[in-house]
Amino acid sequence: MTEPEAPDVVVVGAGPSGLLLGGILAKAGAGVTVLESSQAPNPQTRASTLHARAMEIFDAHGVEFAPELPRHTHGHYGGLPVDLSQVRSGRAGVWKCPQPDLVRTLTGWARRHGVRLHYGEHVESVRDQGGRCVVTTRTGRTASGTLVVAADGERSTVRSLLGIECDGAPATRVLVQADFHHSRLARRRFERRGRYTVTAAPLSTEITRVMLHDPLWPEGEARTLEDLRTAWATSTGETLPANPSWLRTFGDDTGVARRLVQGRVVLCGDAAHPFIPIGGQALNTSLMDAEALGWRILRYLDDGDPQSLLDYQDERLSWLNVLAGRLRAQARLLFDTDAAATESKVLVAEKLAGDAVYRTKIADCLAGVDVCYRTPTHAVRRRLAPAQLRRAGVVPGVSRVRRALVSDNGTDVDAWIRPDHHWYPVARAGARRDWDDVVRPLDNLEPEVAL
Repeated sequence: MTEPEAPDVVVVGAGPSGLLLGGILAKAGAGVTVLESSQAPNPQTRASTLHARAMEIFDAHGVEFAPELPRHTHGHYGGLPVDLSQVRSGRAGVWKCPQPDLVRTLTGWARRHGVRLHYGEHVESVRDQGGRCVVTTRTGRTASGTLVVAADGERSTVRSLLGIECDGAPATRVLVQADFHHSRLARRRFERRGRYTVTAAPLSTEITRVMLHDPLWPEGEARTLEDLRTAWATSTGETLPANPSWLRTFGDDTGVARRLVQGRVVLCGDAAHPFIPIGGQALNTSLMDAEALGWRILRYLDDGDPQSLLDYQDERLSWLNVLAGRLRAQARLLFDTDAAATESKVLVAEKLAGDAVYRTKIADCLAGVDVCYRTPTHAVRRRLAPAQLRRAGVVPGVSRVRRALVSDNGTDVDAWIRPDHHWYPVARAGARRDWDDVVRPLDNLEPEVAL
């Protein structure tokens, strides 16, 4: 049995969200230990798309990529192309970074800020003891923290140990995804080939990713490489190349954990929301979780008030359920061929082509920059723009809430400015009313397709 480590925070999982959170906390002076069950970083390409909000977060916290990541202008909504080059962000666009490269970058950055990272440590128990939370792993290592954060993926061990279930839509479809090296497959973007939906797109100069959906495949059954080869040949007439470097079967379930806080344990990233990976939404949402949790944990470490963690739970659960609905709507547009889905896809395509306001809403939602709040007077409050932040004297990258004067329609308002650049007035009667009014994000994008 090893001697227990006693950091401020134990993070379980060394994926993107766990590493980003660990680095944010350590950079602000917290002691952080990250425990990863795998023996080494996962070499599989997995997610590879970063949107504007994720890049803003990286910039704010000093995460640098070398070489600079390639930028593209278009994403997709339900398989329909959407121009993301004009979203409300200084990082407008789509940025490509295979997950191993992202993890490698975040690992180096987090370690430079003092994060202790241990591989090969599969968590077997989590318990409260003496005002701290103690994690024990299969190797006998123990780590005792003021808080434990479960960032250990969609099949979270910690979530399972705590008995936290997920609500949402169960999987109704099966998809197969595979990466092939040095292939010459024709480029396809969510093509309908008979009953099949097929995609083939380069992730880099060396790797092409293919994805296929066959509505006749039973939900819950893993598919083999031979299944993929047969379906690909039937639908496209092409022969897939030699064995892929990575192949997986996955479903379209969009679950959200019933709670994100249980005692001294907090869920973050895929552990909080097993989402279907459409257009990078699962990865980017996980990175936003980490940023939303980081400054709240720092507040908790400062004053011990669990309300900051409960605020994280309330706000993220509200928004995660919005995102789950959007992803289900996209899955309908992507894969279903019934009359309602077909008509809806035509309608969405027409609105994207002819309605500039709708096109902006869709682009902002994909880029992760559309999170906004309804004020007590029913106005929509968005994040402060860079010019507004400069006038308020707030620089990007701060890790705690700041108090400053914010210009609101020409009037200076005494306000709290959060690290994510959302703001709310200082409560005048010492109550939580102003905060409670904005803790529920506003979803101003109604899906056109019946779920």
